[in-house]
Order: sequence, then structure tokens, then C-alpha cells
Amino acid sequence: MKREMIHKELIQLDMEVVNQKDFFEKMADKLETLGYVKSTFKNAIMEREAEFPTALAIEPFPVAIPHADPQHIINPFIAATRLKQSVKWCEMAANDQQHDVKFIFMLGFKRSDEHVELLQVLVQNFQRKELMETLESATSVEDYMNAILSMEGM
Repeated sequence: MKREMIHKELIQLDMEVVNQKDFFEKMADKLETLGYVKSTFKNAIMEREAEFPTALAIEPFPVAIPHADPQHIINPFIAATRLKQSVKWCEMAANDQQHDVKFIFMLGFKRSDEHVELLQVLVQNFQRKELMETLESATSVEDYMNAILSMEGM
């Protein structure tokens, strides 16, 4: 299930955004245009992130894994993004803590029970310094996608 959620057209390298809201607007518009999400997704993901932040204070790089409820999703996806410049993102379970996030893995699920296992796989892999350095230094979408597909448990 996980591998089929990764689509080359959803990988963004060195995306330029000014803040988290700008990121959500740009990605939600792209996802809607490509038929992955409903028009309700943009507001839903911003509201969910405000209530339940998703940044993980992982070394060597903090990572955000935002997602919205299944009723806003048309086709399951993992939209993997590396920002050109990091943006402030509130920590999961600690709204008062912010991290400079450059790596974002936006998730879209059709069923609410699908995300738990994938989140565990992602978090485990994000702690692997070699993987994160590969994502940091990837020079093409293909290299980035191959690094993601090489994650343990994918």
C-alpha cells in the first residue's frame, strides 16, 4: 500500500514558500488540480495542523507529516517536499515548540486506520542520518523518489 502512494508528480524539490500557510496553499492547489483531493482539503489540512501540529524534532533534520481526514481525499498519496528554505512548524504534541522544517511529507488516506503504520515507518526512517542526508543532497526528483522508495518498510 505504501509504495503505491508515492507519485513522482507530487515530489517537490527546493520548493519556495514564505511560511507554512503558503506551503499548504500551494500544495493543496496542486493536489486538487491533479485529482488527489477535494476542494475541502485546503481548509481541512490547515485547521487540522493548527489543532494537531505535525513537526517531529528528529535529528539531523526536523520533519513535518501533515495530513487531513479521509473524507477530503480522492486518491491516497504521499507528497514529499524538500523546501529551499526551512519554515517554522509547531511540534507534534507541543504547540509551543517550533522547529525549522525543510522536509515535509504530506499524507492522504482514504481510511482513518491506514496512517498509523505508515507514520511509524516514516518516523523510524527519518531517524536514519544516511537517509536524511541522501534526501538533503538529492539533485533530481528521481534520486529523491528512489531514496523514499528505499526506506525500510516501504
